[in-house]
Amino acid sequence: MSDTTLSTQTYRLALGQCLNIHLMAGAVVHVAAGRIALAGSPRWLADSACRAGATLTPGAVFVVNDGGWTTLAAEGHAEVRIVQPATPPGWRRLIKSRFGRSGLLLGNSRPPDPKAAEMPVPHATSK
Repeated sequence: MSDTTLSTQTYRLALGQCLNIHLMAGAVVHVAAGRIALAGSPRWLADSACRAGATLTPGAVFVVNDGGWTTLAAEGHAEVRIVQPATPPGWRRLIKSRFGRSGLLLGNSRPPDPKAAEMPVPHATSK
């Protein structure tokens, strides 16, 4: 059995309010109260994009098969709980430190750290 950390989020939606959220495969959407129209992430079918949909009533559970952007639209006042694996916080920090130092992430570049163990990588546009 794996030791996976789960992230639980609760959203309260008003009548007609939509929530666009990126869900990972295996995420669970639980409707605690109200009624929700769920539109799954877009997928290609022949030459057009389509979205699988479902209407969820109180107590209903939906398990996301394919990760992607999902739309939850309230058909009245609703409360939704979403449970999905938490992303490891170290990855974002690692990517920002490596690419930010080299200037590859716009807006996140900073001067090289003279105490860093690695040699700084020159940016493609530097002279």
